[in-house]
Amino acid sequence: MKLKQIAATLMLIGFSPLAMADFTIQDIRVEGLQRTEPSTVFNYLPVKIGDNFTDAKGEEIIKNLYATGFFDDVRVETSGNQVLLTVVERPTISSVNITGAKMLQNEAIKKNFDAFGLVQSQPFNQARLNEALAGLKQEYITRGKQSVQITPTVSKLARNRVAIDVKIDEGATTKITDIEFEGNEQYSDRKLRRQMSLSETGAMSWLTLNNRFNEQKFAQDMEKVTDFYQNNGYFEARVIDTYIQTNEDKTRQTIHVKVHEGPRYRWGKVQIEGDTREVPKENLYKMLKMKEGKRYERQKMVESLQAMQTAMGSAGYAFSEINVQPVPNPETGVVDFVLAVDPGRKVYVNEINISGNNKTRDEVVRRELRQMEAAPYDVSKLQRSKERVELLGYFDDVQFEAKPVEGTPDQVDLDMSVKERSTGSLDLSAGWVQDTGLVLSAGVAQDNLFGTGKSVSARVSRSKTTQSASLSFTEPYFTPDGVSMGYDLYGRVYDPRESSSSAQQYKTTTLGTGVRMGIPVTEYDRINLGLGAEHLTVNTYDGAPKRYRDFINEHGEGTNGIGKFKGWIYKGNIGWGRNKTDNALWPTRGYLTNVNGEIGLPGSDLQYYTLTHNQTWFFPLNKNLTLMLGGEVGYGNGYGKTKEMPFFENFYGGGLGSVRGFESGTLGPKVYDRYGDMISYGGNKKANVSAELLFPMPGIKDSRTVRLSLFADAGSVWDGKTYNDSSSDAYYTNGATQNVYGAGAAHKSTFKEELRYSAGAALTWLSPLGPMKFSYAYPIKKKQGDEIQRFQFQLGTTF
Repeated sequence: MKLKQIAATLMLIGFSPLAMADFTIQDIRVEGLQRTEPSTVFNYLPVKIGDNFTDAKGEEIIKNLYATGFFDDVRVETSGNQVLLTVVERPTISSVNITGAKMLQNEAIKKNFDAFGLVQSQPFNQARLNEALAGLKQEYITRGKQSVQITPTVSKLARNRVAIDVKIDEGATTKITDIEFEGNEQYSDRKLRRQMSLSETGAMSWLTLNNRFNEQKFAQDMEKVTDFYQNNGYFEARVIDTYIQTNEDKTRQTIHVKVHEGPRYRWGKVQIEGDTREVPKENLYKMLKMKEGKRYERQKMVESLQAMQTAMGSAGYAFSEINVQPVPNPETGVVDFVLAVDPGRKVYVNEINISGNNKTRDEVVRRELRQMEAAPYDVSKLQRSKERVELLGYFDDVQFEAKPVEGTPDQVDLDMSVKERSTGSLDLSAGWVQDTGLVLSAGVAQDNLFGTGKSVSARVSRSKTTQSASLSFTEPYFTPDGVSMGYDLYGRVYDPRESSSSAQQYKTTTLGTGVRMGIPVTEYDRINLGLGAEHLTVNTYDGAPKRYRDFINEHGEGTNGIGKFKGWIYKGNIGWGRNKTDNALWPTRGYLTNVNGEIGLPGSDLQYYTLTHNQTWFFPLNKNLTLMLGGEVGYGNGYGKTKEMPFFENFYGGGLGSVRGFESGTLGPKVYDRYGDMISYGGNKKANVSAELLFPMPGIKDSRTVRLSLFADAGSVWDGKTYNDSSSDAYYTNGATQNVYGAGAAHKSTFKEELRYSAGAALTWLSPLGPMKFSYAYPIKKKQGDEIQRFQFQLGTTF
């Protein structure tokens, strides 16, 4: 054997080759190739003809070719000034077959194998197969299949190919039958088991599957048990040992947990030491939630440290540390703490790098940032920047990561990553809304036009009661400091004669245009202004109730109140809004405030005004529960030549967005029309309140699309008028004059008289077809004549 061959062989088994004289390569030959192109091999070589060949180059050739994964054996030989490479190609995979899998789908297993390169026509690698099988077995064990048997067979085929057959015997499911605790004197086994996500086999185990051992869940459960003790005063409590016992046939498991409880403690003195020049000590002390003499709770310490760390970060100390030094005294049952603050260096932001915005321009994101480059690092400004970018509605996820700048200890680069969501739609859609029926709509909308943040939409829709068309455009940064400008053109025909629940004998036709402006006042506050002009036509028909006829007699043309009103209304709008929520889609904390006023300006054919105020609060109760409290009040009236609020501008109540469980638009004073049908007049005053407990749908991975809630609604629509036979269209039944409140009855419409409330459950789904909402409500306070509708829903339309 030539010396070079011996050297190559020694290199393959790990010995250093004998040193040889270098030479200039005049030719390179490759032998043993069957499917791999020679050009592919040459691309991986660290040398070419004309280069100097050395022993180190020979080692590098072998290393590079092995790294491709194409070869089982590589040899390097030399002859004169020629380099000869002899390779043995790995076989290619002809097929991958899975049999016996029931709990996991074959396609899911094959997809996982694909990630390891175990796919048809790829080189076969036994090590990769072993890794894939080990992962598959662990997945089964995680799902409670401790006795699973996985048998792989690799069959050699002609033309250097192999077939991979994987036979799976899943075996019986291993279930947790007992969870036992030792050393727990203060709390029972049952109480401690309730802190865990894993559970013993019970009646509901088939639904939760928590009776199957999972190593990750078990580790988290042991932390939960420790946290439970420490949040109830047991400062020294901890899990000191665990043992998992499995029976011979691997069908049952017993979990043994040994705990140390120790004495119960109370908070002692908490001292803050260290360098606190940038954040005064008195400010840090105010952030402490530990009260001397109260029972020790570890969570209060965690929350206090987080608040202190945030304060230090807001002062520019991105990498500050707070060292906790407990001083427990078992005899007195008191634990003192020393919190040593080490601020480190003050840090400045060097660069902010944005990634993930493939469609949205950088400037659209950067103009929402409150953390600036070259400014001190500020945690509060970073958090506000995150909130503002999320509130755009263009992104599903926004994250910041601070990275030290090499060689500059007082600077960091901020890597901002965003995940874009679809902001445009071109759709033909159909939906169903109770009372309105089938809704057909077509439109095009883009909330982030060409990635500029501008929005444009054009839409037409048709339902049983409403036909509408609209065109809108909004420039959110009409000026550099954030003043927005929008333009609207719209037309709408509303004909409640076709309503399923509250048919009324009138129709309105509106054509309008307007311009609107939003002016930022503070970081969270915005003033909205608007001007517009509408041409309005109101038709009344035979059978219309008295109020509608009175309106035509006063403002329109017709006979006995049956006719038409035509006129122009010049509208002015002014509003103030504050948004301190943390998310545009699913808020969990903060509040929304809106105050709006609309007026038919002097010179209009109808002069009236409305004032409304909406308030919504979100309170996070824990990771999954959010309490939402909301309320709305409204008042409207006529002025000048219009004596009272036009009836078609009245407030109405009931249904989604109001008091659920009552039919939409049916709350408020009621009368009979001339046909004897009962209708709601609506009112010029309204008040609604709602309390809703929001939580994600169990078993749904993407909690950002589906949410459940339990709610209680209350609301009233009234106008302060007295209703009797002269205000209603009375009719005769068996010679007796009737109205909705009984023969000859008089009724004054007040807040208390019209108040209704209900409670129930709801589901909201942001589906690909649009937002959908379902609710089931039980009316708690109802009166004779109320129209009840317990199950309510909207599909494919905005709510």
